[in-house]
Amino acid sequence: METLFVSREARLKRRENTLSIAVNGRTKFFPVEKIRHIVLLSEGTMNSSLLCLCGAHGVRISVFDYYGYFKGAFEPIAKNPSGRVKLRQAEFILNERERMIIAREIVRGAAQNMLANLLYYRYRGKTELKDIVREMNRILPRIDKNDNPASLMGAEGNLHQFYYRGWKSVDPKLDFGTRVRRPPNNPVNCLISFLNQMVYTVVRHEIFKTHLDETLSFLHAAGSGRSSLSLDLSEPFKPVLADTLIFKMVRKRMMQDNWFEQHDGVCLLTETGRRHVAEQFSARLEEVSNGRSYREWIYREALNIERHILEVKEYESFKRKV
Repeated sequence: METLFVSREARLKRRENTLSIAVNGRTKFFPVEKIRHIVLLSEGTMNSSLLCLCGAHGVRISVFDYYGYFKGAFEPIAKNPSGRVKLRQAEFILNERERMIIAREIVRGAAQNMLANLLYYRYRGKTELKDIVREMNRILPRIDKNDNPASLMGAEGNLHQFYYRGWKSVDPKLDFGTRVRRPPNNPVNCLISFLNQMVYTVVRHEIFKTHLDETLSFLHAAGSGRSSLSLDLSEPFKPVLADTLIFKMVRKRMMQDNWFEQHDGVCLLTETGRRHVAEQFSARLEEVSNGRSYREWIYREALNIERHILEVKEYESFKRKV
């Protein structure tokens, strides 16, 4: 078990060299050697003894707030840092031409995976998606023409506008209107925001396994208090991990009223909702595509960036085939 999602109020403790998690009076034990990432989706308590255990075994603890947003993490000491890679990464970012080569490929991956999601249903009888797909294909050539990250993100924004417009053709219940983020205003917007944060958290964890610096990014502007490289590498995987899962849960009518809490135009996942969505996301993350789990593909994505800046192999983003 690479990642353990804790979606209920819990008490985490160290019992000798074992992780114990108590929920509703019931305690489960987990061998710490088999866990590398704990994601707290509800309130939890722990002590320094547990943190020392996690630090010794390289276990990251990521914390989400009440609204379903990633807020911070306990970081184990990097076991294999590389100043050489960080210097090369900075050099590529400061070189506008080299930076844009990587940034464009990230957006190509995101665009291809958004199109793959719609084409999957287009080929299965959703003929009304034909026009949406055509408009998105018209935007694709703009990716190579953009010469700075801001304009490139504008092209990606246009792709997302058409992409989200096509969701209602996949299923009428996916018609969520305008994309509203903080806070989301309906169940679909709520799921998009929550699952995007989940993807970001897992991508951040996989980047940690490489020598890359998470604050040095190619597409998004480097900022304080966030892993901007994780925002970059999340782009190709959000359509694959978050959006396809939303399609599945909506089309199979898996969601229940008790998954959401709605008031004053704000929609949030309840503890029950977070638990069910986290279970589905965890299973999706370990699904195998072309011989590797999606988690492994995320790690490979980060590794490919590292190989590119070391001039070992040209970076190619993950692209899902229909």
